[in-house]
Amino acid sequence: MMMKSSLSALAAVILTASAATCQENPYPGRPGLAYPEGTPEETIGCRDLAKTIRDFNPPVSERIDLWASGPVTIVDTDKVLWYVGICDEPGIRVLCVTYSDNGMRIGDVVTVRGAMRIQDAKHILLDPCLASPD
Repeated sequence: MMMKSSLSALAAVILTASAATCQENPYPGRPGLAYPEGTPEETIGCRDLAKTIRDFNPPVSERIDLWASGPVTIVDTDKVLWYVGICDEPGIRVLCVTYSDNGMRIGDVVTVRGAMRIQDAKHILLDPCLASPD
């Protein structure tokens, strides 16, 4: 009986620790960013992308996910992958490399989420990425 209660106590500690870790914001003041496969506190819109990535220089070896919503500006395929772009100039543009267009069309508002690579001051690449209509 003692072993069963010890295992239950250990399980409770692990679950509590996991819940606390999941609730931490790894990038305070940078909405839309999350640990790999994590969920940020909020999804970022096109207008606020510049603020989120301003002066942000993550290590190349560290995966950081971005969740962003905005109007589709590009939907294209090479017959293997799909390229879904959101947001337009003069703001930051986001390109999502994914496996399906999910019926998205230019002008639709969608959410993209995936491994973020900042290409330059005006371009973000998410690869791999998931895209879905809002």
